[in-house]
Amino acid sequence: MESLERTSAQPLWIRIDSIGVAAEVNPYGIDSRTGQMDVPDNVTEVGWYEFGPSPGEAGSAVLAAHVDLASQGPGVFFDLQSIDQGDVVVIGFDDGSTQRFAVEARTTYLKDELPLEAIFSRSGPSVLTLITCGGGFNDTAASY
Repeated sequence: MESLERTSAQPLWIRIDSIGVAAEVNPYGIDSRTGQMDVPDNVTEVGWYEFGPSPGEAGSAVLAAHVDLASQGPGVFFDLQSIDQGDVVVIGFDDGSTQRFAVEARTTYLKDELPLEAIFSRSGPSVLTLITCGGGFNDTAASY
């Protein structure tokens, strides 16, 4: 998604009207058990990767949320696969400002084929990257 404005404040909320998303955003770092980006343990919250850029700064600001959890039901990003090019994502910040992003693309990757350098880039154009699980659910691995 290409940034339509710029800011350097901390994100507090996200709204995507086209898919009915309105959720709190909180900072998350690295999960010490897995070495991967830590994510919320609930389906109602969105995690912002706090070691990367804030939305609107140079590089890729990463926000992640669950598609669902067996114990909690559908998550914030349950309908993320339905987002269309041109849809608007609005981020609200701790300084009272907002930032609008226009959806440019929706891409699916196998987890072991994620282009991590691009997703977590700290330079280049301002990009907002939204991440959730997708594909079929593997009952044996208890994962998407």
